[in-house]
Amino acid sequence: MEIKVPTNKAEMEELARSLRQEISEDDLDSVAGGNDDLQGKFPMDWTCPFCGAVVHCKQIHDAAKHMTKCPNNPYK
Repeated sequence: MEIKVPTNKAEMEELARSLRQEISEDDLDSVAGGNDDLQGKFPMDWTCPFCGAVVHCKQIHDAAKHMTKCPNNPYK
């Protein structure tokens, strides 16, 4: 499966629509928790899909902090 990162708002909306169609209501109802699967997995390295920078994350919010400053982020 090839994954393409959306580069504009229209592509992002199309991706969101297609994902909503693939996930059934029962699957959505069965989802519980948030980032529980990431417990104990830090520190870790994360690569930004837009600029390729490698961010050493000490907590889950470090990747989000990078995205606000990323020079190639099309959504800011």
